[in-house]
Amino acid sequence: MGHFVNTVERYRIRFFGRSTEGLKDIRAWLYLYGPGHETGVVGTIGFYPPKILATQRDKLDELGRPQGNMAVTELATVMDMLRNEHPIHVHWSDKWQQLWLDTEREPVGEGEAQGRPWNQL
Repeated sequence: MGHFVNTVERYRIRFFGRSTEGLKDIRAWLYLYGPGHETGVVGTIGFYPPKILATQRDKLDELGRPQGNMAVTELATVMDMLRNEHPIHVHWSDKWQQLWLDTEREPVGEGEAQGRPWNQL
């Protein structure tokens, strides 16, 4: 496949408690939804403690959807991005075996301060 991109339109987050069985090492699982895959899921991201993250590798799942892994310390940043940016895209690279999220180019200062001089903030 090489490199492909899908737009993220919705998301769902699932948080996990600590367990001795099953998904004992994961802290959260993020589902990304959009029009790029027949299942509606265009990617997923697992959030792990840093020591566990070192053992995880991004990959395509059995349905060809990107499955990424991030440190649980990045969860708040990713959630902020999903809540406050639009559009967001999920990328997959076969060459790098990596998932990543990004936004489109935006003008500087496009937030709440738009149209107000810097010295009037």
